[in-house]
Amino acid sequence: MPRMGAALFATCVIGAFFFVVAAMQQDPEDASCPPTELFTKISPDGLFEPDASCGPTEQVTEGVIAPGDTMAAILGRHIDPADLKRLSKESREFRLSRIQAGQSYRITTRDGEFVSFEYVISPVERLVIRAERGEYLIDIEAEPQHFRAEAASGTIEQNLFEAVKKAGEDAELAVSLADIFAWDIDFCKDLRRGDTFKVVVEKRYAGDVFLGYGRILAAEFTNQGKTSRAFHFAEKSGKGGYFDEKGQALRKAFLRAPLSFRRISSGFTHSRLHPILHVRKPHLGVDYAAPAGTPVWSVGNGVVVEKGYNHAAGNYVTVKHNQTYTTRYNHFSGFAKGIAKGKAVRQGDVIGYVGSTGYATGPHLDFRMYKNGQAINILENPKITADPVPAGKMAAFKAQVEPLLAMMQDAAKPKSVAQAKPEPRPDTFAPPRAPDPVELFTLHLPPEAPTAQAAPRPSNTALPAG
Repeated sequence: MPRMGAALFATCVIGAFFFVVAAMQQDPEDASCPPTELFTKISPDGLFEPDASCGPTEQVTEGVIAPGDTMAAILGRHIDPADLKRLSKESREFRLSRIQAGQSYRITTRDGEFVSFEYVISPVERLVIRAERGEYLIDIEAEPQHFRAEAASGTIEQNLFEAVKKAGEDAELAVSLADIFAWDIDFCKDLRRGDTFKVVVEKRYAGDVFLGYGRILAAEFTNQGKTSRAFHFAEKSGKGGYFDEKGQALRKAFLRAPLSFRRISSGFTHSRLHPILHVRKPHLGVDYAAPAGTPVWSVGNGVVVEKGYNHAAGNYVTVKHNQTYTTRYNHFSGFAKGIAKGKAVRQGDVIGYVGSTGYATGPHLDFRMYKNGQAINILENPKITADPVPAGKMAAFKAQVEPLLAMMQDAAKPKSVAQAKPEPRPDTFAPPRAPDPVELFTLHLPPEAPTAQAAPRPSNTALPAG
C-alpha cells in the first residue's frame, strides 16, 4: 500500500508539472499576449473571450477628393508610383487621372499594410484596387441595384410639377403621370386648384441612393370632381399597358389631336365659304392653326399609304391605321425624315411639319379622318379605345389591382420614419435633380374660384397633352 500511495503521489505531481508547463508555453498566434493573460480570459460561462489586441487590426480611412488631388498623393504611402502607372494602364474603363473633386473614397489597411482602395465613380459604379498575394488588382464594380414600389400623393395648387415636387418626387414623375391620363385629361387646360393625384411607382436604388423611376404601377387623378384610375398590366411577353379597374384600356386608338395647336381655325362642315376660291364647298376636316414648322404626329399606329403633293392639299401624307380608319394630313411645309410610302409609323411619331403649301392663307394643318372611306368629324366622334384586358387574364388583373388600390388609399397618410425616403449614404452621391419646368401644366385660374363649367384660359407655353 505505501508503494501505491507513493506512485499515485508522484503521478499527480508530474501531471501538475506538465499542466503548468503547457499553460506557460505560448501558441505562435498568441505571441503578442502576455502569458499571464492566458488565465484571465475566462468568462463567467467559462468561454474564451478574444481580445482585439491579440489579432490583426483593420483600419478604414474615408475622405473626399480635394481639388488638385492625384492618386499618387492619396495612395503614395501605400502603392509605388510605378505600380499606380501600371494600374492606370490596365484600367481601360476608368483612368486614374479622371478622379474628380468632391467624390468619396475609402482606404482600408490591416496592421498598417494596404488592403484596398475604393473610389465612388457614380452612384452605380466604384473603382476598387485590392492587394492580393503581393499583387495589386484593379476593377470597376457595379453597385447592386433594386426596385421598390412606393406611393405618393399630392394636391394641385399652382401646377402639376409643383404638386409632384411638394410630394417629394421629381419632375420626371409628373411627365409620366400626365402621359398616362393624356387621353382623358388635357393637362394644359383642364387643371383646377384642388385636383388631386395618387401614384404607386417603381423606384430604382443603388443601396439607399435614388437613381430614377421605373414603371408607374397604379395612378389616380381627380380632375374637377371626376376620378380616373390607371393600373399597369403586362403579359408574360413583357408588353403591357394601362387599364382602369374594370380592365378597359386608357390608351385610345387615336390621339385627341395630331399636334400642339393654338386654335381651331375651321371645323368640320358640309358648307364653308372657301377663303381662296370664294365659293361654298364642304370642308370635311378640321383646320388647326399653328406656327410654321410645328411638328405633326400620327394619331395612331399605321402605315403610310400616300406621300405626295397636289395644288389643293399641298404636301400631304395619308396613314392607314386598320381596315376601318384612315387619316390625312395636308399643307405640310415638309416631311419628317424617313417618311415614305409603305413606312410603318407608331402613335405619336412625327410625320411632317405645319406649313401653308397648296390652297392655304396661312400656316395650319388640315386634318381629316375617314371611317370605311367616309369622312367623319373627329371632334364629335366618340373616342375609340384600344383593346381591353383579355377575359382570360381578368382574374390575374384583379388580383394585381387590389393591393395597388390599398397602397394608393394609404398614399395620403403621413409617412412614418421607417417609410420616409432614405437619405444618400455618405460614400455615395445622388444624381443631380432635373430642373423644374414650372411653366408646364400650369393652372389657368380666373380671379375667382372657377366652377366645373368655367372655361379655362389656354396657355401659350404649355406642352401638348397627347
